Amino acid sequence: MLRLSRWASIAGLLMIVAAVVVVGGGRFCARKLPHGLSQPGLAMQLAASREDVEQIVGLKIWCAGASPAGARPDCLANASTLYAQQWRDVVFIPIYVAFQVLIGALVWRSGRFRLLAALGIVAVVIAGLADARENVAIIRILGPDPVCTVMPRPWALLKWRLLTLVLAANAALLVRTSATLRGLGRWAAYAAAALAVATLYFVGMQLLWADDTYLETALPVVAATAVMLWLAVAGLAWFPAGLLPALDVLARETRARRIAAWPEPAGPGPGSDPAAAEDQVTRP
Repeated sequence: MLRLSRWASIAGLLMIVAAVVVVGGGRFCARKLPHGLSQPGLAMQLAASREDVEQIVGLKIWCAGASPAGARPDCLANASTLYAQQWRDVVFIPIYVAFQVLIGALVWRSGRFRLLAALGIVAVVIAGLADARENVAIIRILGPDPVCTVMPRPWALLKWRLLTLVLAANAALLVRTSATLRGLGRWAAYAAAALAVATLYFVGMQLLWADDTYLETALPVVAATAVMLWLAVAGLAWFPAGLLPALDVLARETRARRIAAWPEPAGPGPGSDPAAAEDQVTRP
């Protein structure tokens, strides 16, 4: 049975793949977005009104009570791409929640900082539920029968703030509780902790000034933090003694030696006789 750290490593790898799938595919039209943002996906998450949604997708949203007059079907790509992304996000949410929960379980198992580990697990579950609620709001707005009674913004802000706290806490706790982290795994944990501090700054500035551009700046930092955190956990599971010793062990495996020697000589010919090859090397 796989150890807990290996389950966490697998969940982290699936999280990275799922994140690429969510953001990939589809195209966006060049439009001026609300709140000074430049990414349609984040702008849609932070939409606070029907007017914000209409500015993002370039279409009149005919919700209950809205007049169908003045429809502007000039940018259909934004609506269809964002709608598809939300459905792919349904798969991504439980994966990243599972990854962070497993890290919390690793910290809990260490016997130290158990209260913080438990709070982190609860926080990431709430963040996942908020993310799911945000998805439902966006899907209902962009669906065939738009419903604008609930905007995604409150749920998105709750999600990002909780995830930022969980990433920072898990990175710091992993460094403090994992005495077996060596080499690349330990440096990745240090990098995750440093990046998490930067994320806390950007999200804190958004909270302080109500300026969504700070949150947009934080997105690549959040992604880098998650990747470094995965590398740290992978260090626990797959190369606890460090990356180079793990590669040395791998190189001694029979299958690895076969791959390294491929393609082998198929029959008689140049290079098929080791003695002859040695003679060629030593001949003056």
